[in-house]
Amino acid sequence: MNDPRVSAFDGGCDCRHVRYRLTDTPLFVRWCQRESGSAFALNAMIEADRVTLLHGDVAVVSTPSNSGRGQQIARCPHCRIAL
Repeated sequence: MNDPRVSAFDGGCDCRHVRYRLTDTPLFVRWCQRESGSAFALNAMIEADRVTLLHGDVAVVSTPSNSGRGQQIARCPHCRIAL
């Protein structure tokens, strides 16, 4: 990256309403078609306290899981992309 203001761990949604920065590397990254419903999705797992919200707000959605405990997914309230 040529822009020193942009971290390699910055990200966000497609509509750019939400921007975030990972302050550490993810615990793991995996391809998970079952959970995402997409043939081309990568999921990165990271502790919530290691993500800094730079811009916008998120909508947290509870979804079921095979474990029965469910999971919380943060989504952009505008474009609904999972963050």
